Amino acid sequence: MKILKEFFAHSLRILLGALFIFSGYIKLYPIEPFELNFIDLGVANWWTAPVIARAIIGFEMFLGVMLIFDLKTKRFTIPATFGVLIFFTLYLVYQIITTGNQGNCGCFGTYLEMTPLESIFKNIGLLSILIVIQFIPATYDYDFLKKKILSIESDQAFITTDSKWNFLRKKLASLILVLSIIGGISVPYILNPPDALFYNHRAGAVNFPLRINDIFKDTSVTKPPVDLEKGRHIVAFMSLSCFHCQMTALKIHTIQKRNPDFPFFLILNGDTARYKKKFFEFSKAQNIPHLYYNSGDFFSYVGGSVPKVYWLQNDTVKYHSLYSDLNENEIRLWLEKGIVPSQGDTLMVGNDSN
Repeated sequence: MKILKEFFAHSLRILLGALFIFSGYIKLYPIEPFELNFIDLGVANWWTAPVIARAIIGFEMFLGVMLIFDLKTKRFTIPATFGVLIFFTLYLVYQIITTGNQGNCGCFGTYLEMTPLESIFKNIGLLSILIVIQFIPATYDYDFLKKKILSIESDQAFITTDSKWNFLRKKLASLILVLSIIGGISVPYILNPPDALFYNHRAGAVNFPLRINDIFKDTSVTKPPVDLEKGRHIVAFMSLSCFHCQMTALKIHTIQKRNPDFPFFLILNGDTARYKKKFFEFSKAQNIPHLYYNSGDFFSYVGGSVPKVYWLQNDTVKYHSLYSDLNENEIRLWLEKGIVPSQGDTLMVGNDSN
């Protein structure tokens, strides 16, 4: 019975550790929704969000390794894991209270979508597993491994006493601990470096008439109250089924929330019955003025690829943004002073510090 209990506890601990590593890894691809969530909640800015996101992912993967190798389990790993799960459970409760039980909580990135309430139940289950691991004593059968090593080097001085064996065990555990700490800090940056490391990755300046009012020759399209041919506007052409469009719309939502005066407008293409709900659940961009344009002429505006984010001045495209260089400070500078970023400029990735 004791052996079965120990096997059960070991299995739970290793599976939980693997789950933490998996959860951290899949948050990296893509990491942008995870980053934007902190900005959207007001707990981070454009500089700190990438750092906070990678720190959380790194710590999650670090705890996973610690659980798998049974390192400092009772003194540190289990209490730390408890703390992380309770913290995120409280955060999910706050999210439900403030925004409702809507959208993807992001606990498993975009690959396995869960509502905040579903994630709370998942966390309760993981906390229950931790309690089982905490109260069922389980230790590795190191004597079995020691005998194997001694049988290989029986006539050598490799390991001759229990004290040397224990010394080797401690050194090995210390090595794994150090590598886990280094890996937890560095792996998220190695696997998915922040956009700030690619300052000059821009779509580039352009200067051509968009003729946006031609869209409204289609009688199925409702003309918006705002005249997009006059003044300065940022108009994004997107497909409802395009994931990169969803991410860009999420970033636009985040910027708009911080700057309600920014004149964003979305022109959306696609099967609304099939994709509309998922697009807005992910992007939270319902508050951005938008229209649906399903004519074949849509693709003449985007050159065959989406998303396209155009900075319009009196119907002339003055700039074309990518997701990575859709920048809060530069948008404000253009709206207030008409200064358009040039391709050779250094990208002001930090936006502002608020």
